[in-house]
Amino acid sequence: MTTLSAGHSNETYLVEGLDEVLRMPPSEEGLLPPYDMVRQHQVLSAVAASAPQVPLPPMLELCDDPAVLGDPFFLMGKVSGEAFEYAVPEWLAADPTDGAEHVCRQWFDAIIGLHVMPVAAMPEGGRTVQEEAQHWLDVARGAESMPALIAVLEDLAKRPPRTSGPATPVHGDPKHGNCLWDRGRLTALLDWEMAQISEPLLDLGYILMFHDQGEASLADAGFDLPGWWSPERMITEWEKGTGRTAVDAHRYAVLGQAKVSAIISVGAHLFNSGRIADPRFQAFGAVLPAYVGLLERRAMTAG
Repeated sequence: MTTLSAGHSNETYLVEGLDEVLRMPPSEEGLLPPYDMVRQHQVLSAVAASAPQVPLPPMLELCDDPAVLGDPFFLMGKVSGEAFEYAVPEWLAADPTDGAEHVCRQWFDAIIGLHVMPVAAMPEGGRTVQEEAQHWLDVARGAESMPALIAVLEDLAKRPPRTSGPATPVHGDPKHGNCLWDRGRLTALLDWEMAQISEPLLDLGYILMFHDQGEASLADAGFDLPGWWSPERMITEWEKGTGRTAVDAHRYAVLGQAKVSAIISVGAHLFNSGRIADPRFQAFGAVLPAYVGLLERRAMTAG
């Protein structure tokens, strides 16, 4: 098998000869336990059946017997494409206006397709917005994170953003870095471990927070291209596609950034406590202060 990704969360491997992709929990302590492979397989299967606008790999076998490989796992069909998050690929750099417009259109069509999917088709399980804020507050506290982050999350848990309507399927990590592209065509939206039934503005706010990150940037490749959608355009297109109003969108962006800050805190805490030696986790500690500083400024602006 060839490793495709490993170390931070779920691990994926290419099963050579079969052109299938195996997904399983991390071999070391990870950032986002628990790792429920059965639920992930159920979510992906449900979305594939009920949200055709969302491109996904073909869902294959699920094995819930840890005796086979040491953990439950499932298999997916291999799809063509590459992800980009930290550098603009050549095909997009060559077409920064129309190409970026086309990327954002496909990306948002997939997210909107998920948000209008029949909620009854989705496996049960989810948190309210207030519970979501409280969850990440608990994560940040458990990681002994910066007081400023904890203060922002305490405020969000006490004064959660308003909702746009009934709960819908939510991806949880719908950043552009979780998309696969084949010469400009979106072939798959990946990494569904945080999917749930909740407020869809959690996804929109999560995407909005990647704009204008400055020195705190972890993943902004593409956002400065002339055809890349502005926050205002993203809000407009989401409202048009879902028929909802993006109430408190900027507070949802604050919650999205606080969530990422809490996850970064976990990585730094795992490294600093000696529980894991992955140097990528060490790097989290270096970027966290700038990220939380930006979070504080955004929280003040959002109100």
